[in-house]
Amino acid sequence: MIKNQLVPISLKKHNGIISFWKFCFCIMVVLFHSQLLATNEESTLFSQGAIAVEFFFLVSGFLLAKTTLRKNEQKMGTENLGKETFHFIWKKYLFFLPYMLFGGFLGLLLQNIYNDVGTYQNISSIWDILLLRMTGLNGNVVIGQAWYISAMLLSMMILYPLLRKYQQNFIYLVAPLIVLLGFGWLSRNYSNLRGPDIWINFTFKGVIRAFSELSLGCILYLICQKVKQINFTKFGRFVITIIEIIGFIFPFLIAQFASTSKYDFIIVPILAISILLAFSEKTLELNCFNHQFFFWLEKLSLPLYICHIVVRNFIMEFSPLSSLSYSSKVPIYLLLCFVLSLICMYFIKFLQKIHIIEYFKKFIIKNMNQITENN
Repeated sequence: MIKNQLVPISLKKHNGIISFWKFCFCIMVVLFHSQLLATNEESTLFSQGAIAVEFFFLVSGFLLAKTTLRKNEQKMGTENLGKETFHFIWKKYLFFLPYMLFGGFLGLLLQNIYNDVGTYQNISSIWDILLLRMTGLNGNVVIGQAWYISAMLLSMMILYPLLRKYQQNFIYLVAPLIVLLGFGWLSRNYSNLRGPDIWINFTFKGVIRAFSELSLGCILYLICQKVKQINFTKFGRFVITIIEIIGFIFPFLIAQFASTSKYDFIIVPILAISILLAFSEKTLELNCFNHQFFFWLEKLSLPLYICHIVVRNFIMEFSPLSSLSYSSKVPIYLLLCFVLSLICMYFIKFLQKIHIIEYFKKFIIKNMNQITENN
């Protein structure tokens, strides 16, 4: 099944398999949040769809380790590790910020039109829109699902310098301990991974979830480098392709047909195996998915993830639509989600084309550099 020969490790920036499934899991989140559109105990789609976030955390952890260890391979020093970590997180933050401002503005506008939103609620929305809610700052929630991005950035602020400083020692020793203790604590106390907004005295449950799963993603990267060095036979590639596809489909089946969240801790390792195999670039469907269309779907995933709650809340409040059945609302919901997401994506792309966002980023980075140098 396996020939023990070394093959060159690919340095491709994109993986079409991951791009495709990222879009699919984003759709699961969109449909999961459509539950509030149902009335009179109607059956809904993906009632356990909160598990989709695990895919995003695992992939983000994998890419974090990939970026960080590549810097170590390039012999980049760690003398200014604090400043380097700051710039790494800041760059990611500025990537998400335009989408958050777009979705946040529309979401807050909708709240003011249909609800009695006071002055404090409007002002305190800034914590949510600026991705600071998972720090514990209390305020009005506009884009609730953005907790994932906030928790991810907070966790990366700890994981990035540890990866840069201790490299593979961290992945071999500390990361497994974080994964085991993190999942063990979550399992013992909650029996599931849901409820990211549950406060546990010093942080949110969602941050523990993020920290544990990002660490697991880092471990996957190291394992993946070993798998890439294996030259599979055709039959071997067929077998791992089947395993990978089943592993990606399984969470969708659980999300749709399971009635409880007890499968969370089973889904995570299954997803981890599929993500590992997809990134290994050894499965048979790789060439089919390495296409611009799937990379475009991946780009659409972020605005779709951020903007869909605005559409859902609009349908809930807009009386001509709110009176419809769930089965009638869902197609309208999906259509409007895609329309708004496309507007968001191409509007931000237009701002980038005329360099407005780039000027804004450079202005902020320049001032932050001056502050850090002065200190």
